[in-house]
Amino acid sequence: MPGAAGVLLALLLSGGLGGGQAQRRQRLPQAHQQKGLFPAVLNLASNAIITTNATCGEKVPEMYCKLVEHVPGQPVRDPQCRICNQNSSNPNQRHPITNAIDGKNTWWQSPSIKNGIEYHYVTITLDLQQVFQIAYVIVKAANSPRPGNWILERSLDDIEYKPWQYHAVTDTECLTLYNIYPRTGPPSYSKDDEVICTSFYSKIHPLENGEIHISLINGRPSADDPSPELLEFTSARYIRLRFQRIRTLNADLMMFAHKDPREIDPIVTRRYYYSVKDISVGGMCICYGHARACPLDPVTNKSRCECEHNTCGDSCDKCCPGFHQKPWRAGTFLTKSECEACNCHGKAEECYYDENVARRNLSLNIHGKYIGGGVCINCTQNTAGINCETCIDGFFRTKGVSPNNVRPCQPCHCDPIGSLSEVCVKDEKHAPRGLEPGSCHCKAGFGGERCDRCLRGYTGFPDCKPCNCSGEGSTNEDPCVGPCNCKENVEGGDCSRCKSGFFNLQEKNKKGCDECFCSGVSDRCQSSYWTYGNIKDMSGWYLTDISGHVRVAPQQDLQPPHHISISSGEARRALAQDCFWSAPAPYLGNKLTAAGGQLTFTVSYDLEEEEDTALVLQFMIILEGKDLRISRARDKVELRPSEDYIYVLPLKEDSFTIHGTDSPVSRKEFMTVLVDLKRILIQITDSLGVDAIYRLSSVGLDSAVPYPTDGGFASAVEVCQCPAGYTGSSCESCWPRHRRVNGTVFGGICEPCQCFGHADSCDDITAECLNCRDHTGGPFCNKCLPGFYGDPTKGTAEDCQPCACPLNIPSNNFSPTCHLDRSLGLICDECPVGYAGPRCERCAEGYFGQPSVAGGSCQPCQCNDNLDFSIPGSCDSLSGACLICKPGTTGRYCELCADGYFGDAVDARNCQPCLCNANGSFSEVCHTQTGQCECRPNVQGRRCDECKPETFGLGSSRGCVPCNCNSFGSKSFDCEESGQCWCQPGVAGKKCDHCAHGYFNFQEGGCTACDCSHLGNNCDPKTGRCICPPNTIGDQCSQCAPNTWGHSIVSGCKACNCSTVGSSDFQCNINTGQCNCHRKFSGAKCTECRLGYWNYPHCDPCDCFRPGTDDATCDFMTKKCACVDQTGQCTCKVNVEGVHCDRCQPSTFGLDAKNPLGCSSCYCFGATTQCSEAKGLIYTWVFLKPEETILPLVDEALQHTTTKGIAFQNPEIVAYMDLVRQDLHLEPFYWKLPEQFEGRKLMAYGGKLRYAIYFEAREETGVSTYKPQVIIRGGTPSHARIIIRHMAAPLIGQLTRHEIEMTEREWKYYGDDPRVSRTVTRKDFMDVLYDIHYILIKATFGNVMRQSR
Repeated sequence: MPGAAGVLLALLLSGGLGGGQAQRRQRLPQAHQQKGLFPAVLNLASNAIITTNATCGEKVPEMYCKLVEHVPGQPVRDPQCRICNQNSSNPNQRHPITNAIDGKNTWWQSPSIKNGIEYHYVTITLDLQQVFQIAYVIVKAANSPRPGNWILERSLDDIEYKPWQYHAVTDTECLTLYNIYPRTGPPSYSKDDEVICTSFYSKIHPLENGEIHISLINGRPSADDPSPELLEFTSARYIRLRFQRIRTLNADLMMFAHKDPREIDPIVTRRYYYSVKDISVGGMCICYGHARACPLDPVTNKSRCECEHNTCGDSCDKCCPGFHQKPWRAGTFLTKSECEACNCHGKAEECYYDENVARRNLSLNIHGKYIGGGVCINCTQNTAGINCETCIDGFFRTKGVSPNNVRPCQPCHCDPIGSLSEVCVKDEKHAPRGLEPGSCHCKAGFGGERCDRCLRGYTGFPDCKPCNCSGEGSTNEDPCVGPCNCKENVEGGDCSRCKSGFFNLQEKNKKGCDECFCSGVSDRCQSSYWTYGNIKDMSGWYLTDISGHVRVAPQQDLQPPHHISISSGEARRALAQDCFWSAPAPYLGNKLTAAGGQLTFTVSYDLEEEEDTALVLQFMIILEGKDLRISRARDKVELRPSEDYIYVLPLKEDSFTIHGTDSPVSRKEFMTVLVDLKRILIQITDSLGVDAIYRLSSVGLDSAVPYPTDGGFASAVEVCQCPAGYTGSSCESCWPRHRRVNGTVFGGICEPCQCFGHADSCDDITAECLNCRDHTGGPFCNKCLPGFYGDPTKGTAEDCQPCACPLNIPSNNFSPTCHLDRSLGLICDECPVGYAGPRCERCAEGYFGQPSVAGGSCQPCQCNDNLDFSIPGSCDSLSGACLICKPGTTGRYCELCADGYFGDAVDARNCQPCLCNANGSFSEVCHTQTGQCECRPNVQGRRCDECKPETFGLGSSRGCVPCNCNSFGSKSFDCEESGQCWCQPGVAGKKCDHCAHGYFNFQEGGCTACDCSHLGNNCDPKTGRCICPPNTIGDQCSQCAPNTWGHSIVSGCKACNCSTVGSSDFQCNINTGQCNCHRKFSGAKCTECRLGYWNYPHCDPCDCFRPGTDDATCDFMTKKCACVDQTGQCTCKVNVEGVHCDRCQPSTFGLDAKNPLGCSSCYCFGATTQCSEAKGLIYTWVFLKPEETILPLVDEALQHTTTKGIAFQNPEIVAYMDLVRQDLHLEPFYWKLPEQFEGRKLMAYGGKLRYAIYFEAREETGVSTYKPQVIIRGGTPSHARIIIRHMAAPLIGQLTRHEIEMTEREWKYYGDDPRVSRTVTRKDFMDVLYDIHYILIKATFGNVMRQSR
């Protein structure tokens, strides 16, 4: 009942939350009186029973002091303390709990915590004495602050309490005490039944007279239209305030945290207690929107709803007796949901609501509509039924008598001998065909309304024995007298059977039997054993003229009983000629099964001016079909406004004439119309042409069905024995896969359709097949539909197969059409952009994906226009990785400028070289956007190609260093690129810090020239005295001193400085300076270890393991390898480790000198990274078997295969290419190795693939020459790969033997550009060996090839 509180909330909230001491009533605005009704909002606390577990002065008088008088900064107001004594005669000293709800300026007060810490915990309970809907609670403090920590709770039974709202001194205590996240600021709610915790109302100020406003409804999601959760949340009888902590000053709080209150100065503890001046509870009675008043009963002291809207109960929560036509519903602010009286036609006082009856529209309401589910109880006056609308067994209601009649039901008078029971036809609704209300159900041979006489053809009542002549088939006035005279279509001695070609013997039929129609192809028929069903559908009707060109939609009444209506004025404006109601599709089509049934409908009208004049209505019914139009004559009936008239039309040929004439309708014409009924037209006109609103309803058309119904037996429906090719009750249809030639019904021919078994029907006129299946099309299902290929004329369901481009599943069929080429097989016609191959089986250049794998497709390579797709293999055809980005770009999608470039690779696409100076920058890489290189110290410029002033050394790869030129000897502080300062005359040195050779006396401005030309201008640099050059001896200074070399008259000789450890003596070669080294040493001074030794000066052997050592560090002559001098570490191959490079790294195995990586990575399917070299295994060869004398040749894509032209000439297999090309067309061709070379071949890793090839051709070189010589496909289903191996092509007429190592080295990926250096990874190679799908060895070489072996 969620709607009930929608208005409740609006009222409560509009009243405000101000509380109040007296009951206040609010009235709805007058406009709302027509909607839901709600009582006034009350302060429920004023009539509640209130209790508490602690009140000051209950046990003994106690003193208390007001906190406000003891707070620094507060004005002193009568600072003396006061007494609380509940037994005092002075009312000012008594503060009982009832003061909280008496509406006076008194208050309740609790004991102070001077009496003990337990007085933090005080509870107040209000008993409202019955359940109410609560909207708010307001608590007003008196002479103390508001409570600190406390809980507002609710209960229906005073046993189980549930929280409404938590209050805490701080937000932190919401979590620590109540385990609820605090709601900061003014309280708000996100759910209807959300319980929040707030510190908003627990502040210390104001120190007295503070208020707490708690809204239980306002601000919640469904406040305007309450949900069941909100209604339950706000329902309560008991309200409890559970105080748990008195609000104290922060300074006192620290004291209370460490001491018992009884140990603290009473002057402090007397200040802290609870006080409540007023508690207001805003709420109202629960009357579910059906009462405007809820007065207090002085006897029970409880409020009781004064129910309206035909509702009853203490809370108006049920409908009153007799008012159950609709289910009880709560009233809302917009809807009053009034209980409605049941329509029992005055024959019952009580009823109940049945949802099943309502769903089936079986209950008639007091407004004449079948809306609701009221079922009457204890019907009187011999009535019965849901609405007391019919009669009990043994009684009937005469036609024309209303159920509202005082005594509508009369007793049946059935003859006990001739009737089946005492029960007669109860009313028109229950009347079988041909019987009126009150008619009894007779035994065989009995008749009359009361079954009190013999039928025609029977005699001797009450025995009613059969006569010797059939009463149905004879023309005798008395069938029991004289010889039998048969009707025209009857035969037999007793006239009891139809002649051949006739059926359905009936007494009322003047000719006795109906003629067999059978569409003119058979004369053998009989009556069906079916019963009549009834077609009723009032949707889809429209008004039209006789031509049917104009359609006018009537008004639709969607409530039962469904009827449609039209104003005669509106009809005349839309349809200038006579207007007709036209029936919708359910009434049309093949209606041969309606023969002998009835067409019924109900009509009524209302005059547009208020009159009560009866009109004479005229009816015309027209049936159209097969270019025939038959009609019923204009029947007339007098009818008063709003009165219903049921029109009944027997569906027999003698009911109709040819429209527009008086010519009777033959049975053949009548049945021809029913074969394909195109229109049923109903015309209703009045004789005066007045303005009226005409209504049409309950249009029913009998139609026989082959299962039991409430209708009579359809004996007038024929069932014919049809010849081959014909079917239908009247042979009106053809067998499946046959057609009615030219659509002729009577005497028409059924002949087989020519659809090759792909359709069940064809057009009667054109013979074209209808609804071709099996993926065929064309006028005779003789073509495969687009997307399929084959020969549909074979006549099987598998004639047309789906195109497999490359797969025949929707996700991987990329060509809408295909065809079957006699030579090449399936060819896909329209591979979309991005797909290539005869079957769209691979991605074109610039696209990637796996179109041959379910779910795979080809997508454009996303390379940001930084890829030249004209270069084969520039984009990985499987992963879409961009492999050959344009110069200057990089990244998986060429989305970045490459290292050494800068700019914008995506938008501007202007990546340009950094051109960083190799010596001035730390690397060739610059800032990707600005191009600024990372300069070494003292280097500047975007390219780091300039030294800063007074620095040099850009070519040193260390950056620029300060020149540090001597201020005396140099001309400036700048220097050359080499660091050489610009020296004064006679000054030398890089820094210009000493005299040059031949000069002396270094001082500011330069040096003085020596006068020593005879000694190479060698003089003392200070005094200028002539001296010999260094390390020279002899009179002319012409010899080198011992242990020196390289004599020069100018510079002297250089010291040998031979190593004392590494050289055999201290004298070096006087010309070259080379010292004489011991065996393990080398270098000009013998100060280094020789190649293959380390740890100078000891020079221990490196002992590098050659298979694991990088060849670049080894001398192939001495077979020694270099190692690091400090550690002896040899330079290992990539997958090798150890000081001597003598073991494989983890996750690798098989140290081998031939392996450029040293060791191979572990494969192990990714299950583990640890493996070791297998021991004790040897390679064995897999050969062609002796019986395998013929190998097939295939094309590169493995789409076509042949053995034509292949012969065995021991020991070779020979292919004659002229014959081979009759089956294969696209070179190169490959030998496909047999199955022993396929499957699990992991143990072949490291082995050899050996074969010999020989060919004869006109020219040595051709297109096939550059194709891969070996192709292997393998791998798991989800990671299949094709790898290839290129080898040197053989020469014409020379037997060439190939031996290929089965390791990943030199194998490439299929589809890669041969110029790309990418080799197959070990993992991918092992994946292929895990499950080899096939191995292909190239058979075609050169140009115009004749033979291959």
